[in-house]
Amino acid sequence: MPSLTMPGAIHTVLAAAAIVLGMVQFLTRKRGSLHRAVGYAFVYALLIADFAALLVFEFTGGFNILHFGALASLACIAAGMWPVLRSPRRADWRERHFFRISWAYVGLLAAAATELVVRALPLRNSDQAWLVTFAVTLTVTLVGRTLILRHQPAARDAV
Repeated sequence: MPSLTMPGAIHTVLAAAAIVLGMVQFLTRKRGSLHRAVGYAFVYALLIADFAALLVFEFTGGFNILHFGALASLACIAAGMWPVLRSPRRADWRERHFFRISWAYVGLLAAAATELVVRALPLRNSDQAWLVTFAVTLTVTLVGRTLILRHQPAARDAV
């Protein structure tokens, strides 16, 4: 197993922090100063974790599908923050923010679950690792989709 590089360590620590911060967001009341403060901490932690992930090449020696996951996460974060930061805000900005940030969190959880499973199981070859990666990612994504749909904010009337 390769040793942890500085980008790998930064990615690991901040991704773990983003998992905790995202769970706090999921479990607490939306709106208000606490939601905003924890939300920005989540966004900054995940942004830095994703950029650090783009500097990690230990597993394949180059750019690979895992890097596309980091790019997808960056896109979800940018798309999720756009409705919050734009002015004037659209009437449906909360719903757009919720869905896009939620998908960034689901992607983070899928990556974390895959990391845990791939490291914990005695996989014999890279084909097994990729198959397990696909299965775990699909499972977490489907569960995440169900939770997103169940907890989506109520649609607001257009202003």
